[in-house]
Amino acid sequence: MQRLRWLSVALVLGALLLAAACGDDDTDAAATSTATPNATAAAQATFAPGSAMARLVAAGKLTVGVKFDQPGFGLRDASGKIDGFDVAIAREIGRALGLREDQVTFVEVTSANRVQYLNEGRVDLVAASMTITDARRQEVDFSRIYFRAGQSLLIRRDNTSIVNVTSVNRRKVCSVAGSTSAENIRNRAGQVDLVTMDTYSACVAALKAGAVEAVTTDDAILAGFVKADSSLRLIGGAFSVEPYGIAVKKGQPELVAFIDSVINAMLRDGRWDRFYTQYFGGIEGLESAQAMHSSLPAAN
Repeated sequence: MQRLRWLSVALVLGALLLAAACGDDDTDAAATSTATPNATAAAQATFAPGSAMARLVAAGKLTVGVKFDQPGFGLRDASGKIDGFDVAIAREIGRALGLREDQVTFVEVTSANRVQYLNEGRVDLVAASMTITDARRQEVDFSRIYFRAGQSLLIRRDNTSIVNVTSVNRRKVCSVAGSTSAENIRNRAGQVDLVTMDTYSACVAALKAGAVEAVTTDDAILAGFVKADSSLRLIGGAFSVEPYGIAVKKGQPELVAFIDSVINAMLRDGRWDRFYTQYFGGIEGLESAQAMHSSLPAAN
């Protein structure tokens, strides 16, 4: 009888221990199932102490300078949402740091103030259709090329007198102050009557109002305006090569290398092609994702 009593007690204790163990497993499973992919990434992302990436992770925030008025690259809609190819690239960089999407914030920059914002620390990096040039390399550091554009012309669809870049001599053409486009058009059409504004959306408004006869900048930027307004069209083909890079403040080689690794991974795993198709696919005059991808330096 005594032996049976002890056996009963042992069975009860065993059942209690088993229930507790199962309860722990359920709790762990619930915690795992509610963990977001970004939280998992944050736990896995480890960077050398003191590196730029470690500082960004410790701050829990990545601030990115983008354009707010460029369809295709960076555009803020009426609800305040910002979207575009550059925005998507920046979010992938944030994700690779282990940050949540709400920890990646966007600040509006223009062609004229991009470098200033970087050097003043207002932004951590700039992803804003920024052409890599030797002059700019003296002020900032660039990632690898992530996009290749070519300068073109935007006109009203009913304009038949402008057919190429030489046609704009003695005509009013708008571009943005501080851009390579303004410099290029002066070199290609020396007698152009160049009007500079702060943003390309302001140039397009001037074009539609008849204040200028053409707008000039990179074809991919102009194509976004064509996609949004059928009264406009691209003309003349590309007359320059504009390689885009992500800009960071000088003296952060480890951050440049990290950004390069993110872009390379996107080129290898198909994310780059998916974003290009999302924002530029099917626009007349632009290359396919495959053609653009193949024109970029190979991913390491």
